[in-house]
Amino acid sequence: MTRLLRGIAASAVGVAILLTTAAPVQADELDDRRSELTSRIADQAQAVDHASGELTAANAALESARTELSTAETKLAAAEALLRDAKDLDAKRAAELKSAEHKLKQAEAEVAAAKAALDDAEARTAEEIVVITQQHGPLINLALLVTDVTAAELNQRAQLSTTLFDSSARQLDELEARRIALDAAQLRADEAQAVAAEARQAAADQLADAKEKQARADALRDEVAAKVAARDNAADEATRQLDLEQTRQENLEAESADVDKRIAARVAAQKAAEEAARKKAAADAASARAAAAASKARKTSVAAPAPRPQSVQGPAAPATSSGFQRPVSGRLSSPYGMRLHPVLGIRKLHDGTDFAASCGTPIKAAASGTVAERYFNTGYGNRLMIDHGKVGGTYVTTGYNHATRYVVSVGQYVSKGQVIGYVGTTGYSTGCHLHLMVWENGSMVNPMSKWFR
Repeated sequence: MTRLLRGIAASAVGVAILLTTAAPVQADELDDRRSELTSRIADQAQAVDHASGELTAANAALESARTELSTAETKLAAAEALLRDAKDLDAKRAAELKSAEHKLKQAEAEVAAAKAALDDAEARTAEEIVVITQQHGPLINLALLVTDVTAAELNQRAQLSTTLFDSSARQLDELEARRIALDAAQLRADEAQAVAAEARQAAADQLADAKEKQARADALRDEVAAKVAARDNAADEATRQLDLEQTRQENLEAESADVDKRIAARVAAQKAAEEAARKKAAADAASARAAAAASKARKTSVAAPAPRPQSVQGPAAPATSSGFQRPVSGRLSSPYGMRLHPVLGIRKLHDGTDFAASCGTPIKAAASGTVAERYFNTGYGNRLMIDHGKVGGTYVTTGYNHATRYVVSVGQYVSKGQVIGYVGTTGYSTGCHLHLMVWENGSMVNPMSKWFR
């Protein structure tokens, strides 16, 4: 099918190039070349008509299946690439989430440690305050007055008080530092929590996206599998139709050979009949001459005047006309001759001339004669043949094919121009037309070379 389309396209391009470069070419040469290329394009188009519709449809279905499969495979490849990217990003998001959660745990541990340190500092500060309070309360001063306390003891107590105050100050500073550390740790924990939450959402979104891409890829894999099956089925059907087309071609060739034999046999029989008639006429003439001579001898013996001999004529041959008329008025759509089969790739004979005409157009007898055959053939459809006898020294038979029906019968004598049937598209035909054939002395010839100019 691809080879056929390329042939048509090449012919069309050839016409276009010819028309665009025709300036230096003489007008008559240009017309001749244009007609030649137009004829080549018509031949290619007609070659399509001579391949079965089923095969053409099967090839078209195969090409369509291949195209759809290619498109589906391209989509699948793109989807699988996206899926791979999604899985890579999914792994990245998972790693980011793991890192964020690890940092969050560390931050939470730091908060717990800072809080524990703060609690410890607060406890120790509270103890320091109790001791200081006990050492410096108003009752302590009264006790100093009423008790027997030496100057050394008072000095020792003063130093203790100073130490206690210094320790309390350090405790308070530590307490403040612990609070600050706790606040900082809590801030880091909050930030880690936010990052972890964002990472969880990103990971969840990416997982959902990956799942969607996975589902899309799975669906496309199923589609590709279905397209592969469709392509294989179409290929099987195309192969089956190709085998049928080869069988059809063989059947057409066998049918053509059989028809040639039958027509040759009828021509031989007609020639034999004519020869027998000639011999009988000659024998009758000889007998007549002998009888005339004997009669003359008898009359001469009695001195009777001899009559003048009469010439004896054989049976008169039916008058025939050498002028043939076209069976339909449609244009010539495909000539007689060899052409490349669009599918089988072999050269085959287009054994007649096609005339484009609408289905139902009357078909007229090209010349007077006797209907010799009428039957249906798978390739040629409804067929009818007329023997026209000897025309200009040649025995001529015309054949009409693909008709929707015929209105004359075998053995019936028809006159030139009489309606014998109606154009159709039976047999191996994809459009309404008349396939006209001609045999000379039992051999197939180009109808347009002599009889239908």
